[in-house]
Amino acid sequence: MRRALLALTGHRFGEIGTLTERQWRSLDRLAAGHRLRPHLHGKLVRKEIEAEVPAFIAQGWQEAHRFNALDQLVQRRALARIALTLGEHGIAAVALKGAALAWSVWPSPAERVMRDIDVLVPQARATQAYRSLRDAGWQAPQADGELLDRMAREETHLPPLFSPDGVMCEVHAHAWASAPLASAAMPPCDDEGILARAVRDDSLGMLVPADEDMLAHLVMHCAVSHLFNVGPLGLLDIDYFVAEREIDWAAFWQRAQGEGFARPAALVFALIGRWLRPGFQENTICPIRADAALLDRVEDLLVQDPAARKDINAIAGLATGERGARLKEAPLDQAKGSTGFRRLGRLATRGASLAGTLANRRSRNDGLAAAELARWLSGD
Repeated sequence: MRRALLALTGHRFGEIGTLTERQWRSLDRLAAGHRLRPHLHGKLVRKEIEAEVPAFIAQGWQEAHRFNALDQLVQRRALARIALTLGEHGIAAVALKGAALAWSVWPSPAERVMRDIDVLVPQARATQAYRSLRDAGWQAPQADGELLDRMAREETHLPPLFSPDGVMCEVHAHAWASAPLASAAMPPCDDEGILARAVRDDSLGMLVPADEDMLAHLVMHCAVSHLFNVGPLGLLDIDYFVAEREIDWAAFWQRAQGEGFARPAALVFALIGRWLRPGFQENTICPIRADAALLDRVEDLLVQDPAARKDINAIAGLATGERGARLKEAPLDQAKGSTGFRRLGRLATRGASLAGTLANRRSRNDGLAAAELARWLSGD
């Protein structure tokens, strides 16, 4: 079902063969977990999927598309409020990922499901931006200034905020900052440059990263920040973005090699070419080729069990010698103001969850694949 989902998402739908009703239901659950159902409806409507999709599955995709269209309207309104609130305080906010792409490069914003809205602000003003939104009515965990300032220095984003309509926003002090595994090399991010080069997107009505910065951010988010557990959406964002933009590939690869994200980009582009758009990697004049066996392992990470992501990273950490690293309390948990007993309870729950995932052969293999990926990204 994993590769059947990848095939439906891209150009290889003819490979799925004949599926039983049970298999279709399994595939549909996986599609829902990876937020792909609205997009699959769009592909059906555009006749980009010629497979015989059962009516009850197609109907579920259509309903998911309709509900997400409504969610997108609420999220766009929340994004406009963020830009207005922060603008009143002289803080420039740059929309990232889905918030920047759904209304500009996707076939329809209703096809791009977003869990939250991500905006990048200057690190020095991240705490002020967070408090400004909280003062404007956004709900947020209790966190003192010292913790917020430390998170702005060390973490990718501050604790999540929720609009009065329930839309979640993450205020980013960095476009990328850390990988889930210490063994995965994380190239430094030129946040000041991204902010300085940001351009206004008229279709969105706010700032977005310049094209080369956007592509670098999408690559890093997919390959290193999340070790491909963002699912096929990570590839789709890049495929749709590149199709709508003119990228100077020679300049991109020069920068990628100089700043250390050439390997992640090569791996992402190879998978896009394999599943979404034939010849994609060759058209980018990519100078690096990943081994086919590694691609086989990494594409499994794209469609891993969404509920097991944290545990899969924990298994990868164990495989690379980071014993216990993934069970430590995260700064985001510290921001919740919970008691010591509750924190211990969370760690105990994580330990039990990890034990269960270790017993699952597929998830255990995914953890080992993530460890292999981390080593390859680091040049080993």
